[in-house]
Parts: sequence; C-alpha cells; structure tokens
Amino acid sequence: AQPGIRPSSMATRRNLVTGGVIALAACAEAFQTLPMGTARIAVGSLASSPRHTAWTAKSSLSPLARVPALLKPAADKESKLVLSSSAAAGEADKEEPKTNLLLLGLYFFAWYALNVGYNITNKQVLNVFPLYATAASAQLLVAWLWLVPQWLAGIRPKPSPSKGNMAALQKVSVLHGLGHLVTVMSMGLGAVSFVHVVKAAEPVFAAILSAIFAGSVMAAPVYASLIPVCAGVAIASAGELSFTWGCFSAAMMSNLLFASRAVFSKMAMSGDDQGENMDAANTFAVVTMLATIVCVPIALLLEGPKILPAWAAATAAKGMTAQKLSTTLFLSGLYLYTYNEFAFKVLGMVSPVAQAVGNTVKRVVILVATSIAFATPMTPIGITGSAIAMGGVLVYSLVQQAYAKK
Repeated sequence: AQPGIRPSSMATRRNLVTGGVIALAACAEAFQTLPMGTARIAVGSLASSPRHTAWTAKSSLSPLARVPALLKPAADKESKLVLSSSAAAGEADKEEPKTNLLLLGLYFFAWYALNVGYNITNKQVLNVFPLYATAASAQLLVAWLWLVPQWLAGIRPKPSPSKGNMAALQKVSVLHGLGHLVTVMSMGLGAVSFVHVVKAAEPVFAAILSAIFAGSVMAAPVYASLIPVCAGVAIASAGELSFTWGCFSAAMMSNLLFASRAVFSKMAMSGDDQGENMDAANTFAVVTMLATIVCVPIALLLEGPKILPAWAAATAAKGMTAQKLSTTLFLSGLYLYTYNEFAFKVLGMVSPVAQAVGNTVKRVVILVATSIAFATPMTPIGITGSAIAMGGVLVYSLVQQAYAKK
C-alpha cells in the first residue's frame, strides 16, 4: 500500500477503475453492433432506460475479453452483479427500444422530399437534354462522388463483399442499371405522374417472377388483390392526355427489370458469406456503382456522338445555362441516391405493413407534386384510374403481409 492511503480506499479506486473500463468496453461493443439507420443511435436515453441493466448484461460479456488480466477478478464479480440484476428485470426488458417517432418522421419527410426533388430535377434535365442513357449514367456517377469520400474519410464502413457475393451483385447490377435507364427514358417520353401510375404495377411482375423463378407461390387472395392494380393502370392509361406507347412500354420494362432485380437479388444473396460491412445500405451502394459500369458504355455507344451537340443546344435554350444544367443534373443524381438511403433507414425502423403504406403514400405525393410542378392536366378518368391503382397496391401489400404471417 502507498503511504497515507488506506487499503479500503485503494480497493474502492480499483473497483471504480474496473467499472469504468467495463462500461467503456460495453459501449464500444454496443456501437459496433448497432444496425445503421436505427433509432438506437440516440443514446441519450440509454442510461435512464429500464432496459439498461439487461442491455449491459448482454453487451458486457464480449468486452470482458479485452479487460486487462489485472482487473479480471473484479470484473468477474461485476459481471455477476449485472447478470443477477438483469434476471430481476423480467421478460419485459427483452423488448426492443421504442421507435423515436420524431426521428422516424424526419426520415419519412426526407425520403419523400428527396424523391420529389429527384423526379422534378430529372424531368427538368430531360426537357432540354433528351439523351436518356447519358442522363441516367451521369446520375449514377454522382453516387461515386457521394460514397467514395465517405469511405476514405471513415464516415461509413467500407464494403468488402465476398467473392461469391460480388458475383451475385454483378448480375443484380445489370438489372439495376438497365432498369434505371429505361425509367429515365419513360420519364423523358411522357408525364412523370403517368409513369408513376404505370410503375405501381411492379408488384404484378414481382409476383409472377417469384412464382416462376423462385417457386414462391402465394395464396389466391393475394393474387386476386392485384386485379385492382391492373385495372387502375388500364383506366389511367385510357384517360392520359399525353399517352404514348413509348412512355408506357419503357415504364412497363422498368417494372419488369426492377421486379427481376428484387427476385434475383433475394435468390443470389441468400448465402451466409456476404463479406464484411455488407449491410443493406452498402449492398445498394455496391450495386449502384457496378450499375454505373454497365450504363456508361451503353450511353457512349448509343449517344456518344450526340452528347456535345445536345449539350450545346440545351444550354442555348431560354433560361438555361451550362452551370444551371450541370447543377440540375448533379442534384438529380444526388437526390436519386440519397432518397434510397433514407428509404433504407425507414425500412429499418418500421414494420413491413407500415412500409407498404409509406410506399403508397410516396407515390401519391410524387404524382400530386409533379402534376403541380409541370402543370400536367389530369382527366377525371385518369384521376380515377390512378386512385384505383394506388389503392390496389396498398391492398395487395396488406393482404400479402397478412398471409405471410400464417
């Protein structure tokens, strides 16, 4: 013992140091295992939460391995105390923390606002620069400018897919890239609001492809709930004043490609070895970057000689400059990627039913916002068909979830 310090004081200090090390180690372990984009990041309420004791018991076991050997006797004693107190906490402590409604509301708002921003800026670019493959490729390239600096700065973990996962993602990225390309084409050939009504039929393609390629056959009422979707799209098409077969066909091809992407990505990424840091957000990041490699050669092949003349004609249009066109094109790409990021955040915080409702509301918001922004007239027949299609998608999602639980 040191002079002037009683043994009991040294024991107290040693216990304090031990407790501090355990707490820091537990916090470090918790932050390493928290899923990205969930409300659990708000740790301000953790210490006062009634679940704090049980949480400590679960997360303190692994960090003990990093506590120096000198402190292990006291640490073992501490862990026993924590475990005993967690047992007294009861079964209620096993529940997940309550969702932060304010944070969820902000995520929903960002998801919708960025989605509307993308649809408006994308159409503004296509109105003066009608090279669809070039515009689509440029938007995907913006994702590189958004992601690479974050990975280099350590803001988000670098993805490292396994060899098998990378092979699967390369196939998925082809569908993703081509799907984005024809979606941009459809928006250039027709009204954005009409494109989103047609794209409401994507679940029809997904249901058919899942049955054919994945052997996933759903109950008859689930398939029956798709009938209003098809009817709504047909009615809206009949009432669309600016209807063109090119726009309709491109939007339908987009449905086919994106539904195929969803089915085949689920089949391809069902293995255990996905690699490191391959959560949903980073998986989408890798797919987007690979899709860029698919789309850029297609754009150069189809539109390469036309790019400079089309750019000169666009910047010569009334009210348009090279800086304004470049900025609008960049923003459309940024909005495209970031609204998908927030979609993943929302997905991590809500139930599938709530997500289905959110997706339906999102399409309604986009339809209304773009109709107002571009002064797109809608006939009573078009409005009726759009309402039936959107309502049908919601009913299908709810029925599908209900039967999935059985």
